[in-house]
Amino acid sequence: MKTLKTAIMLALTLVLVTGAVAEDAKKREKGKAVAKKGERKAPGVTARFTAKLDLSAEQKEKVAGIDKEFAAKAAEIKKATDAILTKEQIEARNAAMKKARESKDPEARKAVQQAVKLSDDQKKKMDEVNKSRQELNGQVLAALKKVLTEEQIKSLPQAGRGAEGKGKKPAGDKKKKKDAAK
Repeated sequence: MKTLKTAIMLALTLVLVTGAVAEDAKKREKGKAVAKKGERKAPGVTARFTAKLDLSAEQKEKVAGIDKEFAAKAAEIKKATDAILTKEQIEARNAAMKKARESKDPEARKAVQQAVKLSDDQKKKMDEVNKSRQELNGQVLAALKKVLTEEQIKSLPQAGRGAEGKGKKPAGDKKKKKDAAK
């Protein structure tokens, strides 16, 4: 009798586990990766440019392709940034960024930079990474401009910087020129 109960319990467990595994496989098949609890999917590289745009279904597909095309480069840049910073600096940056997003203060970027407190060596390395990030943004914008309508292009957050991310220079470049002139 005891053996029969054990066999039934094992069979029920097997049925439940098999059902759960099959359900997860179906979700993955549909392109919906099963996220672990507390884990969230990172936004695509186009998210900050297209968040406020009303995209057609066809445009959404093409934008998803752009995200896939540039995802590896974006991940590489994030990894390089995180390699420069200490754990404490990353935590300070994340907390300052969260606060900046909530306040929507134009001076928030400076507050984030002040919270991180980079050494001179880290500043040099971050400048190199930021150049790569600007190049990536320019490439993403160029790709987006091939997909978007003229009206959508005009409403892009950095539409005035040109397809390659050139145009208005970051504030840090002015300081470098002043220092070089001295």
